[in-house]
Amino acid sequence: MHDGEVESVLIKALLMAGIGVVALLFVRGHATARHQALRRVAVVGFVGLAIASLLFPQTWQSAASVLGVGRGTDLLLYATIIAFLGFMVSSHLRTRDLQRQVTVLSRRLALDEAAARAAAQLADEHAAAAQAAALAARATTTAAAQLASPPAAAAPAAPVAPTAPALRAVPAPRSVSAG
Repeated sequence: MHDGEVESVLIKALLMAGIGVVALLFVRGHATARHQALRRVAVVGFVGLAIASLLFPQTWQSAASVLGVGRGTDLLLYATIIAFLGFMVSSHLRTRDLQRQVTVLSRRLALDEAAARAAAQLADEHAAAAQAAALAARATTTAAAQLASPPAAAAPAAPVAPTAPALRAVPAPRSVSAG
């Protein structure tokens, strides 16, 4: 193998390892505190590399020659592709977790609302039964009071104004049949 071929194999191995790490993150998930800590370290590292790239642009060219890439911009492009894949996987996993949380919360809310409706319906039925019992008790009390008390003396009737005599219906005469 020539020196250029070894360097070419090195960059290919590094790129495949980066893609493998991204794929592993995708399969494994990210709900742990360890993953969040690694993500923060990666962000700090990225910021450090960005500042170093601005201050020392020739660093990418030197790293590219060590790794067997023609130019520093190509190496930067490869690194950007790996970072973008990592971002896509991380965003997908976060979205999936949020969808699960929304599903759980929606189900919980539906169950709580159903329980509240059932409790309100039960309370309405209980109130209606209590009202019916109160009416029945009042009717029983009134009937018992009427039976227990002597009939009241008839009050003198108020004078009634004379009215026209009522007309009586007179039956029609029956015909007598000869027979």
